[in-house]
Amino acid sequence: MKIELDLNIIKRNGKIREEENFSFRSYLKWQDSDKIDKIVHDLYSKVLEHVDCTECGNCCMELETCFQKEEIDRLTDELKIDKEKFIKESTKPGEYGEKDKFYLNSMPCQFLKDKKCTIYSLRPEECNSYPYLHKDDFIFRLFGVIQNYEICPIVYNVYELLKRRLNFKYK
Repeated sequence: MKIELDLNIIKRNGKIREEENFSFRSYLKWQDSDKIDKIVHDLYSKVLEHVDCTECGNCCMELETCFQKEEIDRLTDELKIDKEKFIKESTKPGEYGEKDKFYLNSMPCQFLKDKKCTIYSLRPEECNSYPYLHKDDFIFRLFGVIQNYEICPIVYNVYELLKRRLNFKYK
């Protein structure tokens, strides 16, 4: 199993394979969800053995970090910083005006240093769960998978291996 870790190649292939990836997305929508989940979970665990997220950190550089209200409470309590000041100076509201979601207003994430999370034990669940491939219902989250394809080496490799496992032929 060849695993691609070069972010430049991954980003380039994301652009080159955009139509192919959307075609595969359409193909997957007609597959058995439980079967695809089992395959994806298997591929995810195999790819994860080859990828060290702390050597990458690309998600922290490319994606907005979102905290739930209780995660902000925990973070500010633990770091002994003023919660209202942190919210005012470091966050912005969500696109849909969610009252309990806070998006960091800096990219890359202000808590990223040398590709390492400085609040790892306090990181939000959204970060902890990323890239979400361990979760069920993969075929119902494919738009997000495609968005993460050129950001995360894990997503990229799982998606490419899934194409091979299912003998997907584009055009």
